[in-house]
Amino acid sequence: MIRVNLMGLPRERKRVRAPLITFEGGVPLILLAIVLLGVAGYAYMQHSRLQTQIMELTENKDMLTRELQDLQRIKEEYDANVARREAFQARINVIEALQARQSGPVDLLATLANAVANTDSLWLTGFTQTGQTVAIQGTALNVKAVADFLTRLLNARVFSTVDLQEASQNPAQRDVDEFSFTLNGQLAIPPAPGEVPST
Repeated sequence: MIRVNLMGLPRERKRVRAPLITFEGGVPLILLAIVLLGVAGYAYMQHSRLQTQIMELTENKDMLTRELQDLQRIKEEYDANVARREAFQARINVIEALQARQSGPVDLLATLANAVANTDSLWLTGFTQTGQTVAIQGTALNVKAVADFLTRLLNARVFSTVDLQEASQNPAQRDVDEFSFTLNGQLAIPPAPGEVPST
């Protein structure tokens, strides 16, 4: 007996296949992953380099801050020393000025004594000092002695100016020529301490 299968040939069962992995559509993804890894690596290296630079700059800043503090301390010490030096110099100047003024009367008297000793027939009867002005009174046997005395006073450089105020013959002394005179002199300003007077 012949059987005819009207239903057709028996169907084969479809096998379930595992999905195939191909690199056809994945190449861009792999390239993207490589690029992302490269960018991440570069960013990490840049970050590490910048962190190192930040640490170096921070250390340099701390060192410069310490140097600045040291220099400020040195500057303060220097300014204090300069102020002390100026104070000492001011004291020295005051002391030297006082010493110069102290010798002023001695110089005046020595100048008058020398001028009288080197002038024949002249005698001083008195002198007064008011500030820088000196009034000198005296007698002489002739007018030339008065002129010589005045010249010696000017050459001594103690006086800046010397003026003859009065010279008159004494009428009571008829047999001897006797002249009374008055001089006014302006004392020269004493030189500053350490300054050599001009000759």
